[in-house]
Amino acid sequence: MKKWLIGCVVALSCHSFAVANTRIEVMTPSGNYMNFVRQEVVPVFKERFPDVEVVVSNDENLETRMAAGDLPNLYAGVFGYQPAKYAKMGKLAYFEQFEGYQQMVDRINPVFMRKNFGRTYYIPWNVTTQLMIYNKELFREAGLDPEKPPKTWDEFLYVAEKINQLPPRADGSPVYGTVLWNDVLSTGSWYWGMLAQLYYSFNQGEFPLLNRFGTHPIFDKEQAKMAEFFATMQKVQEFAPLTMEKSFFSRTIGMWPQFGFGWKANLAEASERPMVIGEDVGLAPIPTLDDSARSYSTLDGRALMIFKDEKREEELSWAFVQLLMDDELNHKANMTLGQLPALKSLKNRAYYQSNEAKPFVEQLPYTIMSEPFSQSSDVANIILQQYSKVVLKKEITAEQAVEAASQQAKDIFKK
Repeated sequence: MKKWLIGCVVALSCHSFAVANTRIEVMTPSGNYMNFVRQEVVPVFKERFPDVEVVVSNDENLETRMAAGDLPNLYAGVFGYQPAKYAKMGKLAYFEQFEGYQQMVDRINPVFMRKNFGRTYYIPWNVTTQLMIYNKELFREAGLDPEKPPKTWDEFLYVAEKINQLPPRADGSPVYGTVLWNDVLSTGSWYWGMLAQLYYSFNQGEFPLLNRFGTHPIFDKEQAKMAEFFATMQKVQEFAPLTMEKSFFSRTIGMWPQFGFGWKANLAEASERPMVIGEDVGLAPIPTLDDSARSYSTLDGRALMIFKDEKREEELSWAFVQLLMDDELNHKANMTLGQLPALKSLKNRAYYQSNEAKPFVEQLPYTIMSEPFSQSSDVANIILQQYSKVVLKKEITAEQAVEAASQQAKDIFKK
């Protein structure tokens, strides 16, 4: 922390502006993020800049404020589309202009960095991803080896069917082989991030929804295997409840291939008694088409963006970013907020080598960032609509769904 304070003195002493009576606004998600910044970060920042007022706000009305020209100074948003979207709008300051930028980037795992329009418009504060979690006790009860979770979708379907055949629990609750978060299919394109990693397992992450320029869809190519993904998920759904009224933590679900590290707190609140990774539950990569393929997952986390303002506000926002990326405070934030490190120096600490965290840390190099295009959200909504028709309603075939989605997606780019 002392090193951070010294760095800020050096950086800001190069500028003649006064910081007295200056105000900066730091916007984060509501809840734990706001509490952490207020309680742990702002007091340290105020030690160096006692005359700077720091306001911490939530991001529930960011788009409305943006339309009115009322922006925060620093925003902890999400990877992928947000930095690209706001940079394209001309709203963001690029980080290369700040003193100490290269030293900071050198400390960050490069897999979490992406330039937009040739410049860096975000710093990854923290990261996370998802794996498959499975109930070892139900594996044993079904006559399966709890130390050999399924590696392929064929194996997954076999295991799901075996567990699905187990008798109801004492309270009458049925047992299911698996579960998917179908409840949120209609809530917007963000859920595609949870389904996308299942889709990536069919094409090794080589075929996102759009091409690398964001100019046309590529999910409809035969090599993308979107139809195979739809058809497989239809089979998966046969061994799953329609909704997540009973979650994995009810002990009535065999496998959940969408478990994020940030949800580990739910393990302690599991039915009957806390679940313990390595004992009654296990973690494994998301299944793939064959056991020699690499399992990819979606990269999530918080991306720090500085909105354009006067030079002094931008410099103070940069100082705040430097504080958030201080090794000790960043580690504390990760533990408090249930996240994983973007900083290379942290990944070997004991916390990230625990049974709960290590599988996620090992998965991080094989994550895929969400697509940085404004049309990605619209296309994702189309995919989700067709997914529902195939997987839940069984109204059309997988091939028909891909064909329909392809035409709808192409129509977007004609507008």
